[in-house]
Amino acid sequence: MIADHLLMTPTLLRRFEIEAYLDGGDGRYYAVMERAGGAIATHNPGSPEVEPDQLMWAMDVLRLVNREVGHGGVWVVSFSNPVKPSIEKIYVEYDRYALIWLDQDGDPQFTVEWVKNDGEMRDFADVLITGRHATANKCEASWQQWHLLMRDVLLPEENQTFKRAQGQAPTSSRH
Repeated sequence: MIADHLLMTPTLLRRFEIEAYLDGGDGRYYAVMERAGGAIATHNPGSPEVEPDQLMWAMDVLRLVNREVGHGGVWVVSFSNPVKPSIEKIYVEYDRYALIWLDQDGDPQFTVEWVKNDGEMRDFADVLITGRHATANKCEASWQQWHLLMRDVLLPEENQTFKRAQGQAPTSSRH
């Protein structure tokens, strides 16, 4: 886990916004995060409340992936692409989620996503049936691929990276 002050940064808020415009989204999102002490925090500026089954899934999957495949960082969930609410619905179902891994400095590195009607899981019920362990396995595989890329292919040196979430500026204008 990372410190709470590295969890909610302008960089992460911007990432949530960018994710919320993907796949035809309108920029609204509902983010779920696990704080260092284990408490769950949400952030949904102007966005509707998420369906209870999606919120419970997010809380359960965050506790699992942060405990089992956190790798010194932390995972956060962002729901986007809300379905137009009807008069009888209190909550809104979101048609896309993104699990974003933040490194130990709080910088978002990569995303594991699900989009309704994309692939084998056509509805969020399919995500629930597949289970949180399948999602954790997907997160671990994605982290392993990212780690291999950083370690064996890109080989960035210390002066080639910077801590954007902590407000550090790039060392050159080429970033």
